[in-house]
Amino acid sequence: MNKTGQNGVFTVEIEDELSPIVPEFLAKRRNDCAQILQDLQAGRFSEIRTLGHRMKGAGGSYGFDEISELGEIIENAALAEEIEPIRSAVQRLESYLDRVVVVYV
Repeated sequence: MNKTGQNGVFTVEIEDELSPIVPEFLAKRRNDCAQILQDLQAGRFSEIRTLGHRMKGAGGSYGFDEISELGEIIENAALAEEIEPIRSAVQRLESYLDRVVVVYV
C-alpha cells in the first residue's frame, strides 16, 4: 500500500520477507535515473524504453506503485522519442526515492 503523508513522505508497506532485497531494488532505481539521463543525452531511446518497461513491471511486484507509473510514462515517452516527459518522470522518480519510507509488515 502506498500512502502520502505529512511533508510529502511516501509510506509503502512491504511484506517482511522482501526486506533483504528492497534496499537493493531502490538503489537500482537510483542507478536507472542516472542511466536514463545518460541515454537521453545520447539519444538512446530504445534503452530508455527498456528501462522504463522494467520499472513498470517490477515496481508493482515490490509494492511501489509510483515506480510502476513513472516507468510507464518513461516507456511511452521513449517510444515517442519525447525528451521532456522523460526528464520530468526521472525528476519525479528521484524525488520519490528521496521521500519513500518502507514499513515492513
